[in-house]
This record gives sequence, C-alpha cells and structure tokens, in this order.
Amino acid sequence: MKFVTKWSSFITLFAAILVLSSCGGDDPEKSEEEVQLEKLKGTWTMASVQNDGVDRSDEYPGMKITLSGTYVSGGTYDLTSSATDWPSLSPWKASDKWKFNSANVSSIIVRVTDNLDMNYTLGNSDKQLTITFNYSGPGFNNSRTSSVSGSWTFTFTK
Repeated sequence: MKFVTKWSSFITLFAAILVLSSCGGDDPEKSEEEVQLEKLKGTWTMASVQNDGVDRSDEYPGMKITLSGTYVSGGTYDLTSSATDWPSLSPWKASDKWKFNSANVSSIIVRVTDNLDMNYTLGNSDKQLTITFNYSGPGFNNSRTSSVSGSWTFTFTK
C-alpha cells in the first residue's frame, strides 16, 4: 500500500512539474517601442492647442488625429488628422508618417517628412497625449508660402 501511495505521489508531482514548466516563458518581452506604440495607437480628440502660450484651439475645431501602424522595430507609422475647419497657416500636417526617436522612444516621435522631433507625454492613465514642438517654416494645409513659427503644444484625449 505504501508503494502505491509513493508512486501515486511521485506521478502527481511529476505531472505538476511538467504543467508548470510549460507555462509562461515562451512569450518574448515587448520592446519599449512596441509598448509605446500600443499606447499611442488609436484616435485622439484635440483638447487644446497653444502657440507661444496663446490659445489657438478655436482654429482647429473638431480636430482628431489617428496614429496607426503595425509594429516593426525601427518602423514608420501613419498619422492622419481631421478637423471641421483648418487654419490657413498651420505647423501641423493633415497626414504624415512618423517614427520613434531611437534614443528617446518614450518621449520623442519624429515627423518623417521634415525630420522634426516632437516631444510627447502621456498622462491620465495614458488617456491624455500632449505633443510639443518648435517649428519655423512654411505653413501646411494651404497653397501660400507664408511661414509659421513658435513653440506649439497640442493636447489630445482618448
């Protein structure tokens, strides 16, 4: 009887070890870039726009941005913007490609067409996105060649 009990205990222990050893460990850890992309992806609604401390939110009524793409290490992703109206001069492109700054993945994205570093922060449990950048150059979204400049802060919520 003791022999059967010992074998039964041994088999149970062996089965438990097999089950536990097959759990976990197979999934590779996500890179910082992949984690940040998952946080940024989706549609964001504009909460405010500031230019050199001046509120310019009313110039971007109904503005939304969508960040999308499939993760690839060092990849380039899509940004599309929409608004019911758009200012004649804007430092913000209606659509563009972006990527992470490889030295600062958790705080800087790069607008691909002009290689502009744009600082970003996530707050409110990743439901608020703030993008700040300095821009000096021709305005986008119009046929004029007038320039736009200054420090810009775009704040979005999800």
